[in-house]
Amino acid sequence: SWPPRFTKLHLIFDNGGELVVADGRRLGRIRLREDPAQEPPISLLGFDAHRALPPCPRFRDLVRQRSAPLKALLLDQSFAAGVGNWIADEVLYQARLDPRRRASSLTDPEIARVRGALKRVIDTSVRLSNDSDRYPRGWLFHRRWGKNPRAMTMTGERIRHITVGGRTTAWVPARQR
Repeated sequence: SWPPRFTKLHLIFDNGGELVVADGRRLGRIRLREDPAQEPPISLLGFDAHRALPPCPRFRDLVRQRSAPLKALLLDQSFAAGVGNWIADEVLYQARLDPRRRASSLTDPEIARVRGALKRVIDTSVRLSNDSDRYPRGWLFHRRWGKNPRAMTMTGERIRHITVGGRTTAWVPARQR
């Protein structure tokens, strides 16, 4: 049926197009702003992880300014907007870094690996329209779910589940140091 159940906002455009925001759990917020990029809460966000990944020197400086564990840093929306739990795990898996490592302890090559993995993971997800069935078979994503104590990577490495930054974290100790 139209409009959908739990519709909170229904806009009809001059060309006949429509936009509906439905929110059955009542968790979302809608704010109309003059200049969103310059006003909270948007102005409090970090760089857009897909559209505005900082150049290597700036990214390195941003990482070095933080002492949080890597997983918590990647999830901090004031650092990088748009990075969620599975993306952070995938980035750290591909960068071969322990999610508990302190950001300020990373070497330049390690920071470059984080930046490169962040770009690859997000670009791949966007290019594939977030169709997880099309993600590369070797990604941790396919085997990270459910906290299975016997979970293994495609190459037979054990996946462990711990809590970092208050979030469940899947990681591979044999690969991530």
